[in-house]
Amino acid sequence: MKTLKWLLFYPLAFVRLLLVLIGTACVAFTGWVWLQFFGFSRRLQNWVLKTWGTIIVVVCGIKIHRNELPSSDNFILMPNHRSYLDIFIFSSLTPASFVGKAELRKWPFGKVATKITNLILVDRNNVRSLISTMGEIKNSVSQGIPVTIFPEGTTYYGPLTKNFKTGSFKIATETAIPIIPVAIDYKDKNDAWVGDDTFVPHFFRQMGKPVTHVTIRYGEVLIDSDHEKLRNVTKEKIDNMLSEIQNF
Repeated sequence: MKTLKWLLFYPLAFVRLLLVLIGTACVAFTGWVWLQFFGFSRRLQNWVLKTWGTIIVVVCGIKIHRNELPSSDNFILMPNHRSYLDIFIFSSLTPASFVGKAELRKWPFGKVATKITNLILVDRNNVRSLISTMGEIKNSVSQGIPVTIFPEGTTYYGPLTKNFKTGSFKIATETAIPIIPVAIDYKDKNDAWVGDDTFVPHFFRQMGKPVTHVTIRYGEVLIDSDHEKLRNVTKEKIDNMLSEIQNF
């Protein structure tokens, strides 16, 4: 009955969900075929993420307001995290490898996505996994593929950021990779996906409206050998940019 209710009251969201699934399947299949014939490459990774992200951004009516990404050859992108949509938005703008939870491998297309997008999966409760992640991030950046890490570790309603996890900054300092702090915020605060809210009900509520407005602010490149200082400065920069967005 709940599914029927969503179909009746959120027809636009249903059409969008269908197009998202079709688009995801097409990109995943094309990427898999590419991988079988030509192997993994930056070109494949870039095409898959940018195409996939752009399809979802367009289909879901997401309007992005942003400044320019600072010029940098190698970097770790560190945004705050509001919604599952963040991943698609950053994929469309900056097709970097993402660092995510090991559970993502069990999602639909999870195994294929890991291979064709250079997705870096980490088990935060496993020390060996964290060490391995550090090596994978360094290897990715050395191949010219930047990495995106959400330092909060989960979505957060805001208005600013919650505490940042230390591990991301230890990785940044020990690998000497610069950080670009990023603030992302939604005009409608209800677009945040947090708490016990499940994916389908949230998607139908959010995607039932014509347009979703999102603002992104890229900060200046940061680098430091002290991971605690780097974490504090990054959080301060993102919080300041979020405040500017919300007071604009």
